[in-house]
Amino acid sequence: MHGLILAAGCGSRLGTLSPKCLAEVGGRSLLRIQLDALREAGIDDITVVVGYRHEEIRAAAFGEVTFVQNDRFAETNSMYSFHLARSAVEGDVVVLNSDVVFPSELLNRVLDVGGSALAFDSGSGDDEEHMKVRLDDGRLVAMSKDLPPAATDGENVGLVHLSAPAARASFAAAGALVDAGHQLGWLAQAVTAVADTHPISGVDIAGLPWVEIDFPDDLEAARSEIWPSIQSLDQFTRRSRPLAAFWSAADAAVAG
Repeated sequence: MHGLILAAGCGSRLGTLSPKCLAEVGGRSLLRIQLDALREAGIDDITVVVGYRHEEIRAAAFGEVTFVQNDRFAETNSMYSFHLARSAVEGDVVVLNSDVVFPSELLNRVLDVGGSALAFDSGSGDDEEHMKVRLDDGRLVAMSKDLPPAATDGENVGLVHLSAPAARASFAAAGALVDAGHQLGWLAQAVTAVADTHPISGVDIAGLPWVEIDFPDDLEAARSEIWPSIQSLDQFTRRSRPLAAFWSAADAAVAG
């Protein structure tokens, strides 16, 4: 399992000069929060795509990850950054947008599916800025900001697990789209392009605390409301998961 964090953009709407992924919530940068979440899930092989003020991000990661440089960050988007990482990533991959703060339970639910899956929130997705998803029988069929809210199932959270075959297909799709002139496309385009042949399950995480940080108000909400809720939930999850594993093993022993 490989972790891939897309962190090349400048995040100008946040109103700071520093890279968005270095904004702090709860005393840690967004990058550190995501690195810790991946490692807690057992994912130690991590690549970060950097661009804007990449030296600061490299220093913040303390050499713990592999870096891919997007020198065209100002004129490209997430699909191009994903495309650049194609040679650095092997096998299954968890792809994260670097501006999302989420509890470990959210990542656990996506990984528990076992195959390709993305997190979405059925309680959101009515804003034109939201990356919306449409599902059919629980599987992804469309993902775009342009989908009409009435025809969507919720908002994409910005976290997707791709099985090794789905990842290879997504990298190939991203490459074809980039070659066709879609450097400003979102990763959603490449993922949607392979969903017919590589089914991607939708995992509804409505009710869990999370936030995508685009504007100063988002950062303030993350610090004052979302992060305290995440901490409480993570503490509960860490206590309950070992017990769940114990009872599952005990049940298996009895059945055997």
